[in-house]
Amino acid sequence: MTEVPERLRRGGSLDRLRLGYPDQLVDDVIAYARLGDATALEVGAGTGRATLKFVAKGIRITAVEPNPRLAAVLTRRTAGAPVTVKVTTFEEYAPERRFGLLFSAQAWHRVNPAVRWRKAAEAVEPGGVIALFWNRERPADEAVSEELRAAHRLHAPRVRYEEGMLPDPPPWPGIHGLAHRESHVYRWQVALPTVDFVANLAARSSYAALQPEARSTLFADILARLDGSVRVAVDTELYQARTR
Repeated sequence: MTEVPERLRRGGSLDRLRLGYPDQLVDDVIAYARLGDATALEVGAGTGRATLKFVAKGIRITAVEPNPRLAAVLTRRTAGAPVTVKVTTFEEYAPERRFGLLFSAQAWHRVNPAVRWRKAAEAVEPGGVIALFWNRERPADEAVSEELRAAHRLHAPRVRYEEGMLPDPPPWPGIHGLAHRESHVYRWQVALPTVDFVANLAARSSYAALQPEARSTLFADILARLDGSVRVAVDTELYQARTR
């Protein structure tokens, strides 16, 4: 069964597996932030899926990314753009200035909850904006979801197949003096090659405890059950707030 993980590795890199974010979300964040000449801070920039969207709108960005490999890709992709890449964790990052906007795409749940809100408040200037967003993904076809549940019942009954897994939405704990908070949901769909869809599924942390043979058997069965592509329904959730 070792051929299945290899197929999944060939199916797409981390960058390919990221679905990206709607243009309208970027426009809405920029309009809400009213940055002017202020710089934005991105937390957990990865390979730059969100970074490039904001740069294309003329935003200057300091991008924090702790993974050196991903930071190298980010640096290469943003060469010549007004992006400063910091290879560090947000917890350890010492800002040289305060920012008009702090945004984080699909990464805020990885920042230590004990310090992330304090660090965010310290990094954003008065009247600045904190914007957090991520994707909730699920098969658009219920028949595909049922095939996934059936494969899990057969090969990994202790692993619950969760559609649209997400970190908890932010209740904004530990930050006082927020003048305004709002949220939006952007609904869209995309067709993915089945091997990319399954690779994305296999990357979820809930499968880390499975033995390699069980993982291979599960995902081989899923690949065999599905056609050449899977239509994915995406809800991109945005939470943003302004400081006083």
